[in-house]
Amino acid sequence: WWNDLNNDFKRLNQNYQDYMRDLSSARAEELMKSSEFLVYKDKLIEYAIKLNQSEQKQIKSYYVSEIPVEPEYFAEDFKSIHDIVSGKCLLCEHKGYDMDSLYYSFANRIANESMTKADYGLLLREYFAALNIGHAGVMLTLHSAEYYPTIVENRLFIDKPNDHFTNNGFSDKDEIIAINNTPIDRYIQSMAKYTSASTDAYKTHLTQCRILTSFTDSLIHCDVRRNGDTLKLKLPLTSSILSNTPKAHYKILRDSIGYVCIESMMDNVVENFKQAYNQVCSLPYLIIDVRGNGGGNSNNGRLIAEYLLKEPQEHCVGGNITPQPNVYSGKLFLLTSNHTFSAAESFTIDLKESGYVTLVGEKTAGDTGCAPKNFTSKYGIWFRIPTRDPHFSPKGFPMEGISIEPHHEVKQTIEDFFDDKDTAIEYVLNELINNQ
Repeated sequence: WWNDLNNDFKRLNQNYQDYMRDLSSARAEELMKSSEFLVYKDKLIEYAIKLNQSEQKQIKSYYVSEIPVEPEYFAEDFKSIHDIVSGKCLLCEHKGYDMDSLYYSFANRIANESMTKADYGLLLREYFAALNIGHAGVMLTLHSAEYYPTIVENRLFIDKPNDHFTNNGFSDKDEIIAINNTPIDRYIQSMAKYTSASTDAYKTHLTQCRILTSFTDSLIHCDVRRNGDTLKLKLPLTSSILSNTPKAHYKILRDSIGYVCIESMMDNVVENFKQAYNQVCSLPYLIIDVRGNGGGNSNNGRLIAEYLLKEPQEHCVGGNITPQPNVYSGKLFLLTSNHTFSAAESFTIDLKESGYVTLVGEKTAGDTGCAPKNFTSKYGIWFRIPTRDPHFSPKGFPMEGISIEPHHEVKQTIEDFFDDKDTAIEYVLNELINNQ
C-alpha cells in the first residue's frame, strides 16, 4: 500500500506539472480570452503553485554524516538514483551522455572503496555535478557562515562583514587567500567537482561563492590579507537560517533615476517589488538589479515583468506577459551577473527579447530550470533533476547551457571596490544615461 500511495503522489505531482504547462500555454490563452476566465485562471494557478509548494515542504535534507542509508546499501541506493536520472532527466540524452559509462565509473568506486556515509554523500555530489546541469543535485545540508564573499577580478573579499564575522576577527575588505591552509585558487579547483552548473563560468563562480561552507566540518581556517599583512582566522560554521528579509528594495539616484534590487524570485517578492516600484515608477530612468538573484518561481518573474514591458509578449517559460495599467514608460536598464540564475534568467530573457531593456553587467549562469522536480532514492535521499525536453525561448534562445550576454559587459573593478563604488551602476549613470 505504501508503494501505491507513493505512486499516487508522484502521479498527482506530474499531473500538476502537465496541467500548469497546458494552462499557461499561448494557445490556451487565445482560446480563453474572457476576463472572467482569466481571473479564474490566475487564481487557479496560484492555488496549484501553493499546492505544489506544500509538497516541497516535505523534503528533508541531511548532513553527509547523517544520510539515511547504511554502507551495505550504498550500491543499491545509488542504482535507484541513477535509474531515475537516466529515465527522467531528458537533458542527459540531449547532451549525448553515455549514462551506462557514467554509472559504472561511480558504482565501481562504491564497490571497491571503503566508504563512510560522508564519503557516499560527497560521491553523490560529484555524480550530479558530472551531469553539468545547474538544476541537478542531491539535497544535503551544508555547514555555512550564511555569507557569500565578494568576487572582484577573480579575487575574493569580505565586504561589509556582519557581526558573526567581526566577532571572529574579520574586517571590511579583507582578501581571502587560503582556506584550511590551501591556497585559494587550488582550494576552489579541488571543490569544483562537487558543484552542479550548466556552464564552466558558473561552476567556478558558484564554487567561489561557497568557500565559506563545508560538507563535513563546522569550523574552517581562513588566511586573509589585510593592509599587506597575512592573518590566520578561524570561522565557526552554523546551520542557522537567514532572516526573512524583503526580496526587493529601492533607492533613488541623482533625483531622477530609480533603482530596484530584486534579490530573489521566491515567496512574496512580487508584493515587495510592487511596493518598491510604486516609489520610482514615475522617474524617467529605472535600473533593475538581478545580479544577486539565484531564482525561485518563474511565474513571479512573469508577474514582475508585467510592470516593466510595454507590449504583450509570450513568457519564455509558458503563458503570456500582459502589461499592467501602470507599466513603466521610461528608459529601463537591467543589471546581470554570473550569479543570475534559474527564474532570474527566464526573467532576463523576457526583458532582453522585449527590445525595451538595456542589459549591463556580466553573462548569466546559463540555466533557466527546465522544470526541475524532486525525487527520493530507495533509502530516502532527496535529489532534484530537470524533467522537461530542452527547448528555446520565443525568439530561439536556448533555455539551458548558454549564458545570456549583456548589451554592455561591465565587471566590478578592484579600484571601484575599495572606493565603495559599484562599477556597473557608475557605467549606467555616466556612460549610458549622461550620454543620452
